[in-house]
Amino acid sequence: MNLGGRLRAQWWLIASIVSLLILLLTVQGGLYRWDNLSYDRFLKLFTHGYDNDIVLVEIDDESLARNGRWPWSRNIHAELINRLAAGAPRAIVYDTLFTEPSDPSDDAALSASMARAGNVFVPLYLSEPRTADGRMAIFEPIQEINEVAAGTGFTDYMVDSDGVLRSVSLDLHATPIRRHLIEAVYRALEPDKPEGNQGTMIPFCPPDRRRHISASAILNGVVSTQTIRSKIVMVGVTASGVKPQYPVVGLGTFSGLEIDAQLLRALLDNRMVTVASLNVQIAFALAPLWLLMVAMRLTHRPSLALLAIAIAILAATFTDLLAFHLWLPPVKALLAIFIAFPVWGWRQLAVTQQFMRQELKLLSDGRRIIPQETILAAPQRLDSTLTLLTAALADNRSMRQFIGDSLDQLPDATLVTSTTGNILLINAFARKLFGEEAVRSDPATNVTALLGRFRDASSREVIEVPTSPGRIPIIYDAVTAEGHFYTIRFTPRRTEQDVFTGWIVQLMDISEAKATARQRDDILELLTHDMRSPQASILAVLEMAPAQNIEPETVRRIRHYAERTLGLADGFVQLLRAQALEYVLEEVVFGEMLIDAIDDLWPQATAKGITIELCDQEEPLFVNVERSLITRSLINVLDNAVKYSPAQSQITCTLGRGNGPLGEILATCRITDHGPGLDAEHKTAIFKRFHRGPLGLRRQGPDGVGLGLSFVHMVMVRHGGEIRCESELGQGTSFTFVLPVVAALIREAPCGGWREWHKPLSWSRKLGV
Repeated sequence: MNLGGRLRAQWWLIASIVSLLILLLTVQGGLYRWDNLSYDRFLKLFTHGYDNDIVLVEIDDESLARNGRWPWSRNIHAELINRLAAGAPRAIVYDTLFTEPSDPSDDAALSASMARAGNVFVPLYLSEPRTADGRMAIFEPIQEINEVAAGTGFTDYMVDSDGVLRSVSLDLHATPIRRHLIEAVYRALEPDKPEGNQGTMIPFCPPDRRRHISASAILNGVVSTQTIRSKIVMVGVTASGVKPQYPVVGLGTFSGLEIDAQLLRALLDNRMVTVASLNVQIAFALAPLWLLMVAMRLTHRPSLALLAIAIAILAATFTDLLAFHLWLPPVKALLAIFIAFPVWGWRQLAVTQQFMRQELKLLSDGRRIIPQETILAAPQRLDSTLTLLTAALADNRSMRQFIGDSLDQLPDATLVTSTTGNILLINAFARKLFGEEAVRSDPATNVTALLGRFRDASSREVIEVPTSPGRIPIIYDAVTAEGHFYTIRFTPRRTEQDVFTGWIVQLMDISEAKATARQRDDILELLTHDMRSPQASILAVLEMAPAQNIEPETVRRIRHYAERTLGLADGFVQLLRAQALEYVLEEVVFGEMLIDAIDDLWPQATAKGITIELCDQEEPLFVNVERSLITRSLINVLDNAVKYSPAQSQITCTLGRGNGPLGEILATCRITDHGPGLDAEHKTAIFKRFHRGPLGLRRQGPDGVGLGLSFVHMVMVRHGGEIRCESELGQGTSFTFVLPVVAALIREAPCGGWREWHKPLSWSRKLGV
């Protein structure tokens, strides 16, 4: 498995294991102490205050001192309720148990005062141990009070395992005797609000002492009852040693009366905090983990991703608590990312080190162009990996030096560029051509700036870096203002995965080659005009001169030498053109060119009584060639066959098709004569320049100049084809042309095949048509 595959496997393994761990902790309620601690810290930022709608009337130490020790007589409670009722409050929550009867007159007085007030809520009592059926025993107020009370409910609170009060068990759908007293008050005050989940966690805040009034101040008339008009009055015991008290979040201990007040205010203001459901907690704990894992695969700054995700977790927790009164415990989400981050870093480094060590070992054990000393490294140790890395870096530096030196040895100016044309490597010839300042490496020079001095030789436009790299080099013929000619080659660089990575630019100075080409053109001009014209003039003079002025033998010799000179010039010109001519290729049927060649030699063959027979298949073979040169080659071979064949003989031309070594389709043309043939020595040298047949053969026919078959060989080579010679003395000679087929098409044609609509006039005569 490659490095990418190993890292992906480790990535999935870490993400899966940490996810399972966090899922297990969330389902089982693990880390609840840390969740409670985080809630306490966030709650301190959850600042809010209570208005004056709720007034707390405390039965405090002063009240006991003025009105007697606890418990009070129910007459005193009746008097307190009467005075409170005179202030017309919205509700009176009297948090005192009246579950046992006392003096009947006192009970009657209390019941009467509560009846007159009409809005007094009193608690009931839930006791331990449980009853036989597993339920708690319920002690309601005495009948007289229960009948006139506006509502009842329990007032107990359950603290968390750390001894701190944070939440209350509320059930707005419970029966009155199983409902919290504050719930009963809330439903009575807000009957139109839809019933639903009001949350279970109380958002405690510091007490406001301005809302607290001593019960003795009410009983003694010190405080006017007008101060409680239209307010919610909550009465409870806060005297030392008597009051119920609970530790709350970060605020010390609160009396039960204060907790009742803060619970009622939170319900009325719809600020009770709801703990997120289990599914939401799981999603909130796992989403940051997977987000971090993805970020660590994609980003180069994973620590920043970790910091950003941690801040996002805390921000989401605070925002939900502040805006939506939803508690999302952040500890497990934070734990997940702070576990995954170092573990992924550790495994990433471990896998990378293992992979790097393997690759460095392969590199050190592999074939080296530049010899290095052998490195002995202990297995599976970091220092050994560093030793291998040091050796690899040294080898890399040596290799760069070797590449630079090798590049400098190239005979042409060579540059290696990026995809945008910035120069990466440059050899000494290029520095000499452009100058050291022009090819500085910092900042990198773009090759476009260097090519400004070159112009396209044909269009005279500035040479530019190609925009679309192909599969083959892109070549320009360029010229400078000084008259120097260059061939500029852009070769695309590609990786093993066929990804384009830049260009290799070669600038070859072809000024000398251009001069040589001009000399060759001058020679061609000399041969085609300056040498041919005098010889043609000699032949013309011989034709017009009176026969009695020149001896016939002398005329014959002069004519022979003039014709030989003309033949030599023609052959040499044709050979030079075959070598230097820019071929213009076209798709041609091979048989058409053969027919043209036969047609051209019909007079010579007819003069000797030689029959040329054409044997071919019905399927036309298309070849991509320079038509005139291939036709000329066929003419040269047929001309030799006619010259060296005896009179009244036959020459056979056979067209066919075959397969090459790679399975490609080949077109073949075999020309066979019945001449004297060639021995092995002459057969191997027949295609060399100025090589002619044996002396005995030349005496039998016209004397050639030895350039015709050299021309044929040159043309076939430049077409990617082949010319073969098969011959034995006394058995005739066969020349076979072989060319690759472009298309093999079977054409349906009437009257005997494709030749019926492709034959020239003279060929028709020869066939007797």
